[in-house]
Amino acid sequence: MKNRDKIIKALGFVIAVSNAFSSELAQLLTPLNGEIGARLTRHTVYVRKDASNASSAWKVINENTKKVDGVSSISETKLPKNQAIVFDRIALGYAEGASAGKEGSLDYSTALVPAILRNANLVITQNGREVLDLPVADLVKGQSTNTSGDMYHDLEGFSYLVDDQPMEWVLRFPEGTTFTPTATMFNYIEIRLQGFKTTRKQ
Repeated sequence: MKNRDKIIKALGFVIAVSNAFSSELAQLLTPLNGEIGARLTRHTVYVRKDASNASSAWKVINENTKKVDGVSSISETKLPKNQAIVFDRIALGYAEGASAGKEGSLDYSTALVPAILRNANLVITQNGREVLDLPVADLVKGQSTNTSGDMYHDLEGFSYLVDDQPMEWVLRFPEGTTFTPTATMFNYIEIRLQGFKTTRKQ
């Protein structure tokens, strides 16, 4: 899909679901004299995190999540007011690090994903609404991956995250399993949602 066609379709989708957003953003997306007060810009939401010893329903984001360049584009569990996200591609990456605190310095493009992670599910919910529920096996690519674009899984339709409302990103591991690190390496994961964000025009 050409970029212009895609952004037009994304904008139509955002306007169609605008009642789910904050009242201020919904108003910005309501046409006035043929114009709306918000626009869409390219955006990727991402989180990189040490997942060593994760098990059961493990929260990828929580109240301690901080927006840090190269580590996370999210603060706590909410998107900023007036910044909703519409996305149609998702990637999950894995990396190993020799010590803690390496979230922003690792290469997450390896195709060799541990079985316990591959057998988990990624579930994103918000306001009781299921945004997505997908096996990690669908989100990781094989060894034929050559470019960063190849890392993404196409959702074949738009999904959205509303502004200023708590959300949950959870990895659900197989019952009775733990994402145990090796004696020398920590387990890190990366999740990226690629699409557009809403911003005020003025």
